[in-house]
Amino acid sequence: MKIFRVALLGLLVLLFCTPALAADVVKLGFFDMQTIIDRSEMGKEGAEKFRVEKEQVRQELASKLEEVKALDDEFKKKEHIWSLDVKKTKAQEIMAKKMEYDRLTYEAKRKLGQQEQDLLMPIRDKVLEIVNRIGKEEGFSMIWEMRRAGLAYAPDTLGLTDRIIRELNESAAKQETKSP
Repeated sequence: MKIFRVALLGLLVLLFCTPALAADVVKLGFFDMQTIIDRSEMGKEGAEKFRVEKEQVRQELASKLEEVKALDDEFKKKEHIWSLDVKKTKAQEIMAKKMEYDRLTYEAKRKLGQQEQDLLMPIRDKVLEIVNRIGKEEGFSMIWEMRRAGLAYAPDTLGLTDRIIRELNESAAKQETKSP
């Protein structure tokens, strides 16, 4: 699959480069979205909000898991003295708690995934805005997002990541000065 993607990428480059070579020099660039998220102020702020929410969810799930473990431990300690009806009731109670824990875990993962997307969307939108502006103003033929394009190698001279981070931070600083 990777070979196919690399071959397709190569063909696309050739397709777009052939006419461009006749008229102009081809200007290519790339950026790394994950690095931008990790190092920009907007990305750090979003990551911190997400970390706080994730920790809260982790604590809630840990308390639910403790409940399940406590019931399970009680069952193991007292099962030999309980009647068959009590054992059955306690086993059903444990099973219900385990199912509730599993359901809460699934919902938490879904909720956290959605929240991560919601926190990252404004950053991605702003990055794409910056990339489009750079591409148009400076005559880039193509600018790729490094990981999504499957870019295995590109010389650092084609990299725009640091510039995008700088412009994203400047944009965020301007927004902060406009806000009261």
